[in-house]
Order: sequence, then C-alpha cells, then structure tokens
Amino acid sequence: MLQMFTEMADKIGLTVNREKTHITKITDGFDFIGFRFVKRKSLRSSKDNIYVFPSKRAQQAIRNKLRYVTSRRAPIKPEEFIESIRPVVMGWVNYFRHTNASDAFRGLQRFINTRFRRYLTYRSKGRGFGWNKYPNKKLYAMGMIYIGSGLIEYPERLVHGLR
Repeated sequence: MLQMFTEMADKIGLTVNREKTHITKITDGFDFIGFRFVKRKSLRSSKDNIYVFPSKRAQQAIRNKLRYVTSRRAPIKPEEFIESIRPVVMGWVNYFRHTNASDAFRGLQRFINTRFRRYLTYRSKGRGFGWNKYPNKKLYAMGMIYIGSGLIEYPERLVHGLR
C-alpha cells in the first residue's frame, strides 16, 4: 500500500518521507499539519464521520507561544497585555476555525483567562489566582479576547461529515 502511494506521489513530482509516513487505521487517527483526523460515530446520526481537530501538539504550541509573549511579571499595562496576545490568538483561531475545535477553543479560553488573572493578581500584589476578584465578566469588560465556539465555521461537507 505504501509502495503504491509512493509511486503515485513520484508521478506528480512529490517525495514521500519514509521516516514520517506510515499506514494507520483512520479510527486510530493521525496528525497532519497541526490537525488531528479521526473517524468516529456521530452522536446525532450514529453514522461514521471523519472529525478534524487541532492536534495536541498544536494546542501545546499556542500555549507555549502565549507563555513566551506574556509574563505575569511583565511591567506593562493590562491593555498592552491584551494587545500582545490578540494577534497570536486570532491567527491560531482563524487557522483552526473550520474544524471541530470547540473543545480546543474552550480550553484555550480558560488558559488565556487564567493567565490574565494571574497577571492582574500579581500586578495588584494579591495572592492566589484571582478567581473572585477577576471573574470572566470583568476580564471581558477589560477587553480580554473571547474565542467562543461561535467563531467556528462549519462548511457543508463538514456538517454532514466527510465520507
């Protein structure tokens, strides 16, 4: 099977990296360019569909990038903190917005909110995580970016599943 695929790729001028390429079952899933592809039964229709998510590695990479861009001890104003993460987050969200990314977006939102809370708490010489002092509503009123699942666009072929 792999040999046949390699020959087809050669015909169109592509090369297959033998170290990275392997045959797998779609039910086990595979990662490709930051996406996780996996075949599962639909909860609504009980039919098999292929679902596409941001890979765990891509989710970890955005968190690492945000850690690098932001520091709890950064001597900047809250507005500057928010503006420093906005392009990074929106770039990532726009890349994955055509997938089944609602869980990943929710997790990233929690990470961002916690990171901002810790920054605000440290800045005001407070202790703890700042959950009571800075609830989500207050963070969003301060201009914190919100990446709810409403940003996800489902093309028709993904709504009904890839078959």
